[in-house]
Amino acid sequence: MLELKEILLTAIKEHPQMSEEERGNLLGECDLILSFLMYNDISKMSQFHRSASQKMTRPAISIRKDGGWTFGSPSVLMMFHREAGGLDGELEEMKECMPHYYKITNGHGQGAEKIMGAEADFMRGNFVDAQIVLEQAYVSARLNEQESIALCCDFLSQRLSICTKKKPEKPFEDRRKELLQGHNTMWVNIFDSTCAYYYAITGQVERIPQLFREHQLFTVNVLAPGCPMMEMIENQVSLAQGEYTKVIGKSEGILAMCQNLHYGLVALHVQLQLAAAYQKLGKTDRAAECLKRSVQQAVPDGLLMPFVENYPYLAELLQRPYYGIPEEFQRKILDLGKVWEKNCEEIRKEDAYPEPFKILSDRELEITELMAKHMSNREIAQKLYLSEGTVKQYINQIYSKLEIPGEVRVKRKYLLEMLEMKS
Repeated sequence: MLELKEILLTAIKEHPQMSEEERGNLLGECDLILSFLMYNDISKMSQFHRSASQKMTRPAISIRKDGGWTFGSPSVLMMFHREAGGLDGELEEMKECMPHYYKITNGHGQGAEKIMGAEADFMRGNFVDAQIVLEQAYVSARLNEQESIALCCDFLSQRLSICTKKKPEKPFEDRRKELLQGHNTMWVNIFDSTCAYYYAITGQVERIPQLFREHQLFTVNVLAPGCPMMEMIENQVSLAQGEYTKVIGKSEGILAMCQNLHYGLVALHVQLQLAAAYQKLGKTDRAAECLKRSVQQAVPDGLLMPFVENYPYLAELLQRPYYGIPEEFQRKILDLGKVWEKNCEEIRKEDAYPEPFKILSDRELEITELMAKHMSNREIAQKLYLSEGTVKQYINQIYSKLEIPGEVRVKRKYLLEMLEMKS
């Protein structure tokens, strides 16, 4: 690191005609480059950014404003949360650091400190605060055309929508089409990773993007700092698919990457994925060990949501008393977890049918699904322990609510065509 600065100083001495202003700009540029050797230590990176900011009178030429800021990660918090108990300090340092970085890079990564703060609020279960700061982060990112930060906002918006029932401003399909128009494969892959995580934690496995659903992540180039996040998301997909042994097999490698890069929050997620996999395989003791390690990582910073997002796998385990889990922390997880399960169930139901079908009752939807399997009225009656007359009555109600006209055969055909419109 010092060698680079010595080479630059030597080069400057060999050009005495260089103005003091340009000397300062070159030295500041060097500080900026050196700061990335300190990734992801915000405090050390900030020292270089402050130094560069004091020396430079123009934006850096070594950083492109239109380049990615997150190295392909969908989360700023996952990049910069290094260790248990350090979150508040990291958030404060990020707030102080980023203005100096923005000054010398013409706003590269604008909104990073805001989305990191919003993510922290979400992780602690402060959903209203998270939503407020998220909106601010979106504004900062869009005003400065920082797509990688906007994608991190998308990632939080998707997960936050499960808790608040406030839908993201754009449907996933529309947002993806928008990104495709930019012809940037990295942006599309990041967005697919956010959707993969959302569909995995809400139990909509069939809707997970192909890259993650078919575990083809190895076919795309992911920058090293972004790899642990992408691998963790793919691990969550494996968990949702019931591939519990695969989760256990891959987790050791992901945790090793997390240790090398000081990714405390990613490691927390992977530990909980391990606990969930062991629990589903009936290895309760191993699951409890992983859960205890997770608690040790999470409690100092009040990180609740990684547990909540895995609540369907860990509900039974989380209700037992474990040494080291504060009662209040455990109670919050259980309370949030129950609401989470209910919300996910509602989301699955809502997303399972086109808009017109949402007017139908649960029983009517059940009969509609059986009709889609080409079952006769008699077969439906036998399946549901109803009389044929009652089934016929339900079917007529379905046609009436959906305003389907015509003869019986035509009605059924039209109904099935409408069902094929499932998103």
